[in-house]
This record gives sequence, structure tokens and C-alpha cells, in this order.
Amino acid sequence: MWLSKNWLKHRSKVSLIFVIYILKHSLMTNIVRLRPLLFSFYRQQQKCNFQFPPVLEAMASDPPPPQLTERWANVALENKSGHIFKLEVMHQYTGHEVQSSGWHILKPNEKLTVLKVNFNTGVFTTGTDNWKVHGLKKKEKDSDDFTESWRSGTGAAGTDWKKHTLRSEDDGEVTEIKVFESEIQFVSKSGTSTTSFYRHDE
Repeated sequence: MWLSKNWLKHRSKVSLIFVIYILKHSLMTNIVRLRPLLFSFYRQQQKCNFQFPPVLEAMASDPPPPQLTERWANVALENKSGHIFKLEVMHQYTGHEVQSSGWHILKPNEKLTVLKVNFNTGVFTTGTDNWKVHGLKKKEKDSDDFTESWRSGTGAAGTDWKKHTLRSEDDGEVTEIKVFESEIQFVSKSGTSTTSFYRHDE
């Protein structure tokens, strides 16, 4: 009996030290990342009638949020320039394969859904959505000459990928890519990004 009481007393001290460690660690780390650990610890301590401080009780008693959710969005390409273009969109979520729309001919003010992209959201996701747009401009209306080459980005090596990260509210929605004379806009429900559109074969 004496051993049992002392063991419980020792275990309570260890539990208290553990909680203090978590509080200290939370000053340097997002508390959301500690919730799964708190939740597991909370379940164990319930069996020993250990009393959590009220703030930790509220956080630890809720199940941890989903860590990763796979999502998708459609991509619509719109030619807002005054020229006929053959256009291609490429998308890459960090760590995933590149997704390509293939080439599509769009007349001025023509709009077309060209691609379905995949991305992740969640507490522990760190990936971003990166985009490229390549274009071949038709030189004359009555010809099939699409040799004038254009692309998105800045032109500097390795910077043609444009970061436009999709969020949970973009799931199942349409992201519009609008191609203007010298600019490209990425328009999603969660926000808008812009990048340059330039001729690179000169």
C-alpha cells in the first residue's frame, strides 16, 4: 500500500513536469503542433485522475485536427491579349509531379478549362503551388505561324515558376489564369497573384 501511494505521488510529479515542459516548449513552437501530443497524454492521465490546468484541459480534450487533406481545383485559361495564342499551363505542388495542360489555341477573350490540379492543405503541410505559362503567338491572322515564343516569369534562371498557393477554400473551385499583353494574373477564391509575360526568343 505504501509503495502504491508513493508510486502515484511520483507519477503525479512526473506528469506535472511534463505539462510544464509542454508550456515552456509552446513559447517557441506553434501550440497547434502540440495538440496531438496533449490529446494522447490527456487520455492516459484520465485513468489516473490527474487534473489538467483549465487551459490545457480545453486544448487537450479535443481531438487533434486533420494533418493533411488532399484537394483539387480546375484551372481555366483566358486570353485577355489582342492576339491569338497557343498556350500551355504547368502546375507543380511541392514534391509532386508536374501537371501540364498541353497546348491550346485561344483567340482574344476566349476562355477554356484546361487542367485539373491537385494540392494539399492542413496543419502540417508546407508545400506550395508553383505555376508556369508558355505561349506561342500567332504572327499573322491568316497563317499557321506560331513561332513567336512567350513565357511567364522574370526571365532569370530558375525563376520562371510563379508561386500562387491554393488554400482550402479553393478546393473544387476554379482558378483563372488571365493572359494579358505583358502580365499574367492567377485568380483564385483565396486571392490573386501576378507575374510578367514576356517574349523570350528575341
